[in-house]
Amino acid sequence: MASALKKIIICSVILVASAFSTIAQTSYKYSVNLTAVKDDRLTITLQTPKINTATTTFYLPKIVPGTYMYSDYGRFVHNFKALNKTGKELAVKRTSDNSWDITNAKTLTKIVYEVEDTWDTEIKGMVYPMAGTNFEAGKNFVFNTCGIFGYLDKLKDLPFQLNITKPTGFYGSTGLVPIKTSATADTYLCANADHLYDSPIMFSLPDTTSVKVGNTQVLVSVYSPNKLAKSAFIAQHLKEILLATNQYLGGSLPVNKYAFIYYFNGEQKPFGISGAWEHSYSSFYSLNEAPQEQAIGSWVDMSAHEFFHIVTPLTISSKEVKKFDFNNPVLSKHLWLYEGSTEYDAHHVQVQYGINTTAQFLKKLSDKITNSRMGMIDTLSFTELSKESAGKWKEQYGNVYEKGALISASLDLYLLELSAGKYGLANLKHDLGAKYGKDKYFNDDELFDVIAKMTFPEIRTFFTKYVEGGTPIPYDQFFGYAGVKHTPETEISAATVGAFSPGLNQDGFIFIANTNRLNDFGKLMGYKVGDELVSINGDKITTETYAKLMGNFNANAKPGDTLVMVVNRKNVDGVKEAVTLTQPVQFVKKIDYNRLELISNPTPKQLAIRKIWLGQGK
Repeated sequence: MASALKKIIICSVILVASAFSTIAQTSYKYSVNLTAVKDDRLTITLQTPKINTATTTFYLPKIVPGTYMYSDYGRFVHNFKALNKTGKELAVKRTSDNSWDITNAKTLTKIVYEVEDTWDTEIKGMVYPMAGTNFEAGKNFVFNTCGIFGYLDKLKDLPFQLNITKPTGFYGSTGLVPIKTSATADTYLCANADHLYDSPIMFSLPDTTSVKVGNTQVLVSVYSPNKLAKSAFIAQHLKEILLATNQYLGGSLPVNKYAFIYYFNGEQKPFGISGAWEHSYSSFYSLNEAPQEQAIGSWVDMSAHEFFHIVTPLTISSKEVKKFDFNNPVLSKHLWLYEGSTEYDAHHVQVQYGINTTAQFLKKLSDKITNSRMGMIDTLSFTELSKESAGKWKEQYGNVYEKGALISASLDLYLLELSAGKYGLANLKHDLGAKYGKDKYFNDDELFDVIAKMTFPEIRTFFTKYVEGGTPIPYDQFFGYAGVKHTPETEISAATVGAFSPGLNQDGFIFIANTNRLNDFGKLMGYKVGDELVSINGDKITTETYAKLMGNFNANAKPGDTLVMVVNRKNVDGVKEAVTLTQPVQFVKKIDYNRLELISNPTPKQLAIRKIWLGQGK
């Protein structure tokens, strides 16, 4: 998914611990017992900081940065009580989904409430699974902390202490470093609400692997109930790209610890949406369980994107991000930077350091052009999309990963062209990081002018036309700087699987949702609406592997090959049975949209920029 939470104040454990010892009355002290789950609910107890006003308001977030949708986490709170030091209840009025007004607040010492998890609820209104919560007694607890812990009005910058009682042997996987830990309890400290909500924790019996990347200790933690994924396997496949990222960012990462936290769902209702939520010092993944050998490619791509968020917005972001209001948000207009450039970097690093080929890199960019031009509003101002990504233009949010990455690719190539290959997007982000850093922010309306002053006047025109304005990006111009030809349409002959329309059903299967557009081959195969796709030519189909397997078939099928598709189909008694559908492969004429390919006779300047852009010779 993608955008990101941030940590406004970074304090060492020693400093934060010292703060708690000296300002005990001006901190939040939360207690949760994971061994006392009832009806998928946990009881949350808070020793409150000292209140100096007659009334106060307790909040859970309406929205958190990185999700770009209203989650209204307070909906999942029940039986809210505010108490004085003698245990007497204070008058409380719920004023919205996410707020409770408390009277006689000067006597407030404790708040107690129950919270249910978002993954297993009958409450209407979706919360993205990767930003939600899960309470499976004795098995697994996912704490996206914004869905569990609240704060008091005007006091969100105070420290938070989390005291967690856990089942024996459970491990808390997180970017936080506990100040105390044992087999049955952990204590964590957070500098403020921003730090708290930037710090997901997953509790379970551990499957963890740790790798060292430069100056950073990287934790890979996995919960996979059917053991289809292992942390050691994922860490092995991540290590190459993490080392490349370290070099791509100049040989030093801005964090000392980072946690990849993976929840693979194999024992409850399948996720309708799967993906990841990035944070400054960790990323959390809610994915349907799949064999690791088949899905690792998509997991690595996703993880590379999340890891790059340690640059944006951890070190480079606007006031709207670093001073985020969880209940009355003002969104930034620079998603092209936070999400778009992060997505671009995640793919660019892989071609720069030989993890992916040039052809693979260009194909990913080609697909993004097609997705953004055919599936999104290409003429929509990108800054307007960003400002209204949780409201008016929420249906266009996906374009931040498509056109957002293409804005960055075009900007990178334009900078290389204007500087004769001496200065690109990586240089710009390094300089922006040096200018602002983790403790400073830029003003939303000034960033484009700042960048133009740091680079070239022509860059201001680029932003005016293609980011603030609605002019479609002339990809032939920008890719042409590296001797890359952009062809909007090319007729090709390609293998077909039948032209059915896929969907995702409640059991987590890709299924045939519509057969109205079946071609002749699809009719010969005998597809029926409702068929669940099990495997293609022996490879298991899951939500994570579907696109890759279909792409591999289209790219590699040859005349004389056979397509074998196994489906689950209900018989006359309504019982699912495995049915094998098979036909000799057929080829059809189709349009290959937005092809990007190297020209064979580049000019010396184009060749020089190409080598720098693609990392040839590194």
